Amino acid sequence: MKLKSLFFYAILACSVFSPAFSGIKFGVAEINDKDEIVYTVSHSIPGTVSYGSLFSAKISNGVLGSEPEMVTCFPEKMEMLSGGAILQIRNRYGIAWLSTKTGAFNWRNYSPSIPLNSMRLAPMSVSPDGKWLCYCEKTGYASGRLILESVERNKKMVLDEKSGFSYETVPVKWLSDSSVFVYAKGGNIYFCNPEAMVKGVEVSEEYRQIGAGTINAVNWADGKYLIYIDRDLVYRINAKELYTLGLYSNIIGKGTAIGRLPGVFVSSRDTFSVNDEVSAFVFIQNGKTFTYYGINSKNYDYFDVIYSGPFFDLKSSLLEAEIMWTSNQTPYIWTRSLPYNSDKVVSSVYRLDQKLTKIIEVEDSGLPLLSVDKTKCAFSSGSTVHVYDTTTWKKISDLTGENVVSIAWAGANTLYIGGMRSIRCWNIFDTTSDAVMASSATNGYWDGASGRIIAENLNGQAYAYDPSARTWKSMGVQDRHTNLTRNGRYRLFCGETPNKNFENALYIRTLTGKPVTNPVYAESTKKTEDRKKVSFMFDAFDNADGLTRILYEMGLYNVTGTFFINGEFIRRYPNETRQISVSKNEVASMFFTTAALTQAGFVLDESFVRRGLARTEDEYFDCTSKELSLMWHDPKYEGGEKIISAGNNAGYTYIMPFLNVRDNVSMEDAICGRGRYVAPSVIIETFMKYLKSNGGGVIPITVGLSSGTRENYMYDSLDLLLSAILDAGYDIVPLRYIMEQ
Repeated sequence: MKLKSLFFYAILACSVFSPAFSGIKFGVAEINDKDEIVYTVSHSIPGTVSYGSLFSAKISNGVLGSEPEMVTCFPEKMEMLSGGAILQIRNRYGIAWLSTKTGAFNWRNYSPSIPLNSMRLAPMSVSPDGKWLCYCEKTGYASGRLILESVERNKKMVLDEKSGFSYETVPVKWLSDSSVFVYAKGGNIYFCNPEAMVKGVEVSEEYRQIGAGTINAVNWADGKYLIYIDRDLVYRINAKELYTLGLYSNIIGKGTAIGRLPGVFVSSRDTFSVNDEVSAFVFIQNGKTFTYYGINSKNYDYFDVIYSGPFFDLKSSLLEAEIMWTSNQTPYIWTRSLPYNSDKVVSSVYRLDQKLTKIIEVEDSGLPLLSVDKTKCAFSSGSTVHVYDTTTWKKISDLTGENVVSIAWAGANTLYIGGMRSIRCWNIFDTTSDAVMASSATNGYWDGASGRIIAENLNGQAYAYDPSARTWKSMGVQDRHTNLTRNGRYRLFCGETPNKNFENALYIRTLTGKPVTNPVYAESTKKTEDRKKVSFMFDAFDNADGLTRILYEMGLYNVTGTFFINGEFIRRYPNETRQISVSKNEVASMFFTTAALTQAGFVLDESFVRRGLARTEDEYFDCTSKELSLMWHDPKYEGGEKIISAGNNAGYTYIMPFLNVRDNVSMEDAICGRGRYVAPSVIIETFMKYLKSNGGGVIPITVGLSSGTRENYMYDSLDLLLSAILDAGYDIVPLRYIMEQ
């Protein structure tokens, strides 16, 4: 197995490859006659939005006299708190609050150091009254602590020390009056009164258990009922009876049964929603099949099926779907799909009744955001925010101006729009909006007349800073400013740095007394080793279940991997094969069959290997009009000398990942002794230990199982793995870069 060893040492030596990006860059700076400076710091890190932040500081004795202050605030995430009185703005530097009444801005917590890695933000579940927050505080690669926080008291309580971590959801759902919420912990569902919990008078958790399942197994209805699914039975629980249920569940059961599903509800991958009247029920099975039921019975009868069918689109594959009930109790499905011929995600709204009818389609859209009364739906698409009436799905209003990052409803008709340049407040019936904060800046300077800080963006838009309120006002388009970088005592300039996390460093040169040059940030000039490299192998055997999620996450993080395509996959999934080919990822060969090459019936000579590789080449070209790269491995990674040598003679390089743990072992395989079943969280931990001990490497992920089932699939946790790798200081590069070493 000499060839394997040679490739392994190539992986260990991959640190000589230059990074595709450094991530952090200092931009232009300016100094005034008071030795005050302003400067920009921009981030271009995979998995996060790229933007430049504006800082101010004061020089004293050739160095900074105090911690720099970031005066812009980028809205990576926004939430409304305290009944709309506070706009919470979150980004990689910290959390800030903007008073919607006084306009005052303050950092609630803030990191003075420059974040070096991905720092992707997790979601928060805000109570309807805005007084409570639930979120998962990351403690491991795929785990965290589930926190309940009181906004008014600034007090935190831990609900679960070992919660599963997610960048998309929090395992919490609130009752509409905020008096109680349900949360998932350790495979069970519990309820909690937040006021009682913070005061320390909540009953013991064992008496607040509702039943087994994930948070997908419960939903609220009509502000007073909790709907819970136990396998195929659907129960209704009055919110006022939760404590009685918790105390006596072994005697009185799980509530009132209102019907039965035709199959078992699997809460790890199925979702449902019910209308306020508890008369209709929508079920999404395995993220693919939509079923609309009528609820007429008050016993164990099966629900009446109004519509049932899988999502089907000749032009795209489904990424995710969300159920929305509007004010007239009509169900709609919001979908996000990945086209077969493009990497731009398409969002659509479908009306669900006797059939599934598409009524809106928008390219590159953000997630929908319903108003509190559910009468309006807002979403962004590029530089435009759209607002629709959810009863008729007629457009109410549009607002354009700049690319949108996040939005938040502040009332029945008011939206806060977090854009790339500014945060704006918009009454949806107006054609204009008011800028309340500068989000980012490409330049900053001092206004000569007033001494105020001016933030400038690429298109000439400028904003003036109010230091008392710490907010901004738009000045419109201004002439391009030429920065002053010296004042007679000091000169500012950007220069080289040995720190591989930075593209440059900002320096202060003292011009009087003893000449000396100091960096603004000492850490920016600290010498670091070259970042280690990681590559991904995605094995597409004969199932495409995880493909859409993989392509989406790799695109979101702006990184690429290598797909190894089996001939059986090409024949079964021609559209998905073309979808891979139009992505930025490499595509290599996994032979023409999924069978083990060493099994009886194959004559394993060089001619057989050559013909198998050639057949896969031809099938891929016929499907995509593109060529495969000259890398391969056989379906079972058997990689004997004869197989590897035959591939080499055909011009191919054999690739083998160096990990024993695999994500393609099903529960059925494990029961039959055909491998060890390992959960995704454990696989991620194993991968990270492997990368640390080997200084980088190649990670294999299975696109979909050929047979059998798993409770959780590795491709659904790909975002956690990508974030863990980037935050640990690795660069994710195509496999061909490592092979060049």
